[in-house]
Amino acid sequence: MSEFELENTYLTGSQSPPPDKSYRHKEWCKRGYQPSLAQICPDSEIGTIIGQMGWVGSHSHSHGYLWGSAGNLGYLLQKRISENHLLPISHSPRYQLPPAIVVQNLAGRHVLLSKSGCRLDMIAIEHPSLNITVLEVEDDGCHYRMRLGTPSIQQLNHMKIEAPKPTSEFFHYMLIFDRLGDNGFNALVHLQPKFLNLISRSEHGEPSRFYNFLRGYEPETPLIYDQSGGIGLVMEKAPGIPDLSFESLRLFTGEDLAENNRSNHRHVVYWIGHGTFSRGTDILDAYRHAEYFEAAARMAWEANQKSINAQAYTDDIVSCIMQEFQKNQETSSSQDSFNQPQENLFNY
Repeated sequence: MSEFELENTYLTGSQSPPPDKSYRHKEWCKRGYQPSLAQICPDSEIGTIIGQMGWVGSHSHSHGYLWGSAGNLGYLLQKRISENHLLPISHSPRYQLPPAIVVQNLAGRHVLLSKSGCRLDMIAIEHPSLNITVLEVEDDGCHYRMRLGTPSIQQLNHMKIEAPKPTSEFFHYMLIFDRLGDNGFNALVHLQPKFLNLISRSEHGEPSRFYNFLRGYEPETPLIYDQSGGIGLVMEKAPGIPDLSFESLRLFTGEDLAENNRSNHRHVVYWIGHGTFSRGTDILDAYRHAEYFEAAARMAWEANQKSINAQAYTDDIVSCIMQEFQKNQETSSSQDSFNQPQENLFNY
């Protein structure tokens, strides 16, 4: 991965916006391009995250991890963006969150999101304002302003068009960021991965068996994810409803686990038959968790198609792997212990 791949070419100046009064310029303005706003620095927080969003969209698309280019991305900015990069508050379209979603902790904060209808594989090669927006939450925690990637209120009225919208699942992001944004949940990546969805609808896809199936396929899986409770499974419902948001929040925090197993927040929740929501400190960190499980699912699916037993490890072997791993993490209190014969836990 080169540094250039993590930068948007319009932010670096490698590509230029279309000329004024051209057809493309007019279409850009309808999609939210604002030529009067200051250009975002590619090395700023928002510029860096936009670059990561572009790389994730291109990578997941080129590796066939998605149904088409479906999916969306979000990031809770740690610093407010300078006003010269944003539409003035009084010019920014104003909307209300669903009544069930109140995000008081986000008041005055900026949330970077992909827009509704955005193709993830286009984020890297188009101007950011065409695919990305910045939302600013008002003090009541119920209303927000769209301050980037949208025509102004005056332009919308003049052109008689509707404003672009943030991703239809944006309030899911808002709820998670509101409750967990300062606990390693700065970024969320929502993918609709092909092979996880296929497995979730196959004989391996029973919710009670889904994580255990992947857990027994790849030995690193329990080492990385068991401590945080594996994958949280959300049963199929209509996408984009508040019930899914609250259930995802509950699973991310491990409220469904026994108290002694709830040592960390989960990294991934999976909406059965629909897709993953993975979290991280930035977009790349969030993406790697979804990519991990999609890669495991792809290998398992391909093995199944060739009549190869994809369930490589039994529960006993997984238990041995876990014991050995935990034993190797322990620090010895006696130097003599290194000279003592060790039990072979991998006796299988």
